[in-house]
Amino acid sequence: MLHIKKMWAFIVIVFTLISAALPAYAEDIDYTLNLDGRRVPIPKAYDVQSVIINLDGGAVGFNKPEDIFVDQNGILYVADTGNNRIVKLEKDGYVLGVFKGPKDKPFNGPKGVFVNKNGDIFVADTGNGRIVHLDPNGNFVEEFVRPASKLLDNKYPFKPRKVVVDARGYLNVLNENDYHGVITIDGLNNFRGYVGTNKVAFSLINTLVRFFATPEQKAQLSKVVPPYFTDIFLDDEGYMYTTTVLSNSDQIKKINALGVNTFVTGKSFGEDWLPESWTQNTPYFTGITVDDKKVISAVDASARRIYQYDQEGNLLCVFGGQGERRGLFEYPSAIDVDKDGLLYVLDRDRNNIQIFQPTRFMSMVHNAVEMYYNGKYQQAATLWRDVLKIDSNYLLAHRQIGKALYKEGKWRESMKEYLKGEDKAGYSLAFDEYRHQIYRQYFGWVVLIVVLLIYLILKAVAILRRKANMIIGGRIRN
Repeated sequence: MLHIKKMWAFIVIVFTLISAALPAYAEDIDYTLNLDGRRVPIPKAYDVQSVIINLDGGAVGFNKPEDIFVDQNGILYVADTGNNRIVKLEKDGYVLGVFKGPKDKPFNGPKGVFVNKNGDIFVADTGNGRIVHLDPNGNFVEEFVRPASKLLDNKYPFKPRKVVVDARGYLNVLNENDYHGVITIDGLNNFRGYVGTNKVAFSLINTLVRFFATPEQKAQLSKVVPPYFTDIFLDDEGYMYTTTVLSNSDQIKKINALGVNTFVTGKSFGEDWLPESWTQNTPYFTGITVDDKKVISAVDASARRIYQYDQEGNLLCVFGGQGERRGLFEYPSAIDVDKDGLLYVLDRDRNNIQIFQPTRFMSMVHNAVEMYYNGKYQQAATLWRDVLKIDSNYLLAHRQIGKALYKEGKWRESMKEYLKGEDKAGYSLAFDEYRHQIYRQYFGWVVLIVVLLIYLILKAVAILRRKANMIIGGRIRN
């Protein structure tokens, strides 16, 4: 009896340990999502190349940093918010400079930093309500304060959170918790308008409530404002990529010079089920960046994960999670990428920078994405087939091969790939074209067979009529 109790105790302990390990194991699995939102495991997407914790050169460590920027030479700039400074450093952690702003008015909680191609530094000095322009050596050049314009909403104080400078020299600013959109300021500190304003999503419940609400309740509903942007990235073509929070869709936008979102619309980004809690994740994107291959990487501070998308909004991979080990995060506040495709993720609560290098598998995916984006569909299909040699269940590869075959007019082969990629819409399109192809290919034979059948039927009817007339005529004579 004692042995049986020990055995059961051992089984319970083992089961408990395995159950406790399952959530951690789930965190370690990189994955993508199928079109129904189900997680599909994939090979490891990124490895941690290094972690910057302690700064060389005698500099004090980070304190609640909010933003990171990597220039064209691979130099890092960090908005070290808690220490009221901008830190310029190499990716091995060696500090090249510490900038605290002009002596008469030093930085106060800066939350954003941007560096142009000339090396000039633009700092979103949030606490002081201004944008500060520094030269490459950190010397003060000029400042941009709240523009004198009646078009700016006085209810929102000017507290710049993020800034990027376009080819015209215009400053594109995200104001703290401001729903109006991106504030555009010219080189003379003149307000040039809002760009890419979000809209309040339609709510059937709120519409119905308005019919029965009291005047006080209607006034409360009228106070609902659009969601606001949290980060902004400017690519070489002049497009601004933004992240939006407190929204169920369109959390990522690609805004052109006219302020129009040219990215996929009506799509939810970053929303999937968390296996460790069996709840749906509501993303809170805090950072976004785009590499030279047009791969979009967005960091979600809610799930502590990185989501990657191509230019059509297809999810390439998800990796990361919450934890203290390398590759995991506590509160990822910003992300950027260098020309070699290395990702730099800034963790506000752990006060470090993790540098991620794509694995061979993910590099192949990125190369295929680049080929497809440049219109080289056949070369892209070849690269996607190489991806499938590593992971035959990578659904996007099947879908992209299906698209390439579709563009080549190979409808039947395209249908097979769409089926493997679980793409119902793509399969339907390919099937319609395949059906039309069959009709076109065999239309002549179908018409000939139909005409022949009609002729045979008419011939048979004529013969039957003659026989019937002969029989009827014979009966009459009799």
